[in-house]
Amino acid sequence: MKWYKLLLFSVISGTFLTLSWYPYGLPFLIFFAFIPLFLMSDELLKKGSKFSLWKGFIFSYPAFLIWNAITTYWICYTTVPGGIAASVLNAMLMALVFGLWHCCRRHIRQKWVHPLLLITLWISFEKLHLNWDLTWPWLNLGNVFAVCPHWVQWYSITGALGGTLWVLLLNYLLYWIIVRERQHNRRAGWAYTIFLACLGIPAIISTAMYRHHVKSIDKSTPIEVILVQPNTEVWEEQYVLSNKEEGQRIIDVATPYLNEKVNLIVCPESSIAHSILLPALQNKRYDSTFDKYGCFALLDTAIAKYPNLNFILGLSTYEFYNHKATPTARQVDAQHYVDFHNSAVLYNKKQYAGHYHKSRLVPGVEALPFPKVFGFLGDMLVNLGGVSSSLGKDTCQRTFCFEAGGKTLKVGTAICYESIYGDLVGKFVRKGANVLTVITNDSWWKDSPGHKQHFEMSRLRAVETHRYVVRSANGGFSGVINPAGDIEKKTNYMERTAVPATVYAQQDTTFYTRHGDFIVLITLILTATAILYIISHSIYLRCRTKKQSL
Repeated sequence: MKWYKLLLFSVISGTFLTLSWYPYGLPFLIFFAFIPLFLMSDELLKKGSKFSLWKGFIFSYPAFLIWNAITTYWICYTTVPGGIAASVLNAMLMALVFGLWHCCRRHIRQKWVHPLLLITLWISFEKLHLNWDLTWPWLNLGNVFAVCPHWVQWYSITGALGGTLWVLLLNYLLYWIIVRERQHNRRAGWAYTIFLACLGIPAIISTAMYRHHVKSIDKSTPIEVILVQPNTEVWEEQYVLSNKEEGQRIIDVATPYLNEKVNLIVCPESSIAHSILLPALQNKRYDSTFDKYGCFALLDTAIAKYPNLNFILGLSTYEFYNHKATPTARQVDAQHYVDFHNSAVLYNKKQYAGHYHKSRLVPGVEALPFPKVFGFLGDMLVNLGGVSSSLGKDTCQRTFCFEAGGKTLKVGTAICYESIYGDLVGKFVRKGANVLTVITNDSWWKDSPGHKQHFEMSRLRAVETHRYVVRSANGGFSGVINPAGDIEKKTNYMERTAVPATVYAQQDTTFYTRHGDFIVLITLILTATAILYIISHSIYLRCRTKKQSL
């Protein structure tokens, strides 16, 4: 087959992947998206050419580049070089995984192992993408069902990686049916029955689980919340307004909904933009008449009138050390080091009542990947809109305690990018969180698919943890999502507003929350077992042949 026909297969796959992706795509198309790539791999194997890994990489790369570029082009609104790099590099990683699988197909004749290898390699790649310095799991396959969580209520067992398994399994099964029909020149009705069963049974189970989850939401402990969307313009206002002015904006939009029953006011990431000295806030060693700390005097006034109030604020914080206390601490002079943080702080009648520093940082923007290797790139990253070295980060997912309905409850707060990490959000629940909040600033991406995709991902976190998710965005979309993934309230884009809502504290924990991404271990064990069987069987046959020849 001509090289341009092989590339056409790749382009078709890229088109299907793109058309399946939310917020505008049809998720059902994802079940067919990899089939052209599998057929392309077959054609390459027929040629029996050398360099199979690189051929698989080269001919699959257009598919993944099309998918990445079209669905995540909006990154360029913050930094054009960063947006281009994200699409190019992420597509390269995906193509490398596919090329490795194609290479394995060439060397392993047992065809029944091929789908196992595909699933294991891809899920392992996605798990790696959730945890290493170049983390970018935005396009993990299981995320495609964010707009239809009623299809995947079983994410409460498997997490989003279970969706990846479902997608790859159905793609390979349909590809196998197509190849079999070609070889035997007849229709295999029973094979289509198996395909429809693998497609329909999980969806039917999910529908039953959805009905159960909706009915089983514990409504015994209501929490009255106000989510604030200040809509501060990020390019011209955010760092021009003083902290006091930003605090006043929060109070102004929340005041019409304040009453004695309100427990939580959730404000977005960087809602107070100018950096706050964390020890000064912790010990109240600041002058509240000073603009930088004047926002807290405004909060104190509101809390004096409504003592039950708890503010969750997105702050930029920093702290000094007299030694290099953390790997991210940067030296400012001969005797001092400083760490900067993207933080969430709980502020109530006790004033400072706890903090959590964002622990999953955006590569290149908030963190320098592999600093020991790429430390020399620090100045370049500053010019591209990033940081010269990493922000400080927390060592665990900390929860905040607050009072509601005469009970002491806990809230977990994921900061921006963290809300796309299922296992990380689950750790808040393992720390006792009865409700989850997401604070973010999606205004950087303008009116693009970016802020819409980010909002929808919170629906998967609600399903995985069976927790209400209260989401406060500076621009973008703010809203409330129930434990079944349904959107109960949602703001308009770039609207300065506050939304009152009642959510409910949940006590149960899901299988996924307790055990995390266990599915990775299962796929690794199955594949390792299959490969060991192949090796041992090959050795047995060789020994048997040798014995017979003697």
